[in-house]
Amino acid sequence: SSDTVLGVSQMLASKRGDAAIITDSSGGLAGIITDTDVTRRVVAKKLPPSSTRVSDVMTANPTCVSSSDSATDALVTMVENRFRHLPVTDDNGSIVGILDIAKCLNDAITKLEKQKDKSSSAAEDAVKQMASLQGAGGAQAAALQQLL
Repeated sequence: SSDTVLGVSQMLASKRGDAAIITDSSGGLAGIITDTDVTRRVVAKKLPPSSTRVSDVMTANPTCVSSSDSATDALVTMVENRFRHLPVTDDNGSIVGILDIAKCLNDAITKLEKQKDKSSSAAEDAVKQMASLQGAGGAQAAALQQLL
């Protein structure tokens, strides 16, 4: 790509992004450049961003995940390889997006919290049901609910 690091960085800043997919002349995936790449491969080496080509500092041919892969598989790939960003392809190999590990973790935590809330309320319902079946007094039922 003939795009400069400065141009891509400005585009990312305007979109509040931290990673960009770089495509080749035919529209296929050439690489990915992230804020970390810019920091380590441009700024730290004192390269001029206005004349440094993205293709010289990007991660070429990055690992990808398919949109048909599970979220867990994608997260494992990211953690094991220390990736914060992972391109996503469709079944034809075309890029359809980028996964961000922070978003993935946030989504996973939200799902876990929803499951916890459901199981917690189910446990409370079970205690209430058991208390009423066993004729437990209101104080006992309240104590059991406090333990939950």
